[in-house]
Amino acid sequence: MEGRTKRLVSLPLEPDQEREILRLLDAAGIAHQETRSKSRLFGSDAIWVSQGDYPRAKEILDREAADYAAAARETWQAEWRREHGGSYARWLLSRLKRATMDDVLRALLLIALVGLMLLYPLALVL
Repeated sequence: MEGRTKRLVSLPLEPDQEREILRLLDAAGIAHQETRSKSRLFGSDAIWVSQGDYPRAKEILDREAADYAAAARETWQAEWRREHGGSYARWLLSRLKRATMDDVLRALLLIALVGLMLLYPLALVL
């Protein structure tokens, strides 16, 4: 790729979605470059395209994102009806059954932080 480049999309994506985006860019003849950082903390993983190709690449990305979202929504709605009977209570119960100790600890930490944020200002007033 020559000239200035522009970030098309940050990574990571779902593996099949990333493969499909790269396939569509190749099919459209749009040169692209992937950057991968060794550090997850300061990583700048992304797919880059030249500024001249950016409008076409963005159109491809938007179309792929819409298609991917529609497929994910359809899959989720089928699962929602099949596994949970469309019931939020059944979904929540199944999530709680699958929860690990890490999930429980995270939830307790979040509840404690929210409680602290709500109670601390009251303690200052009283």
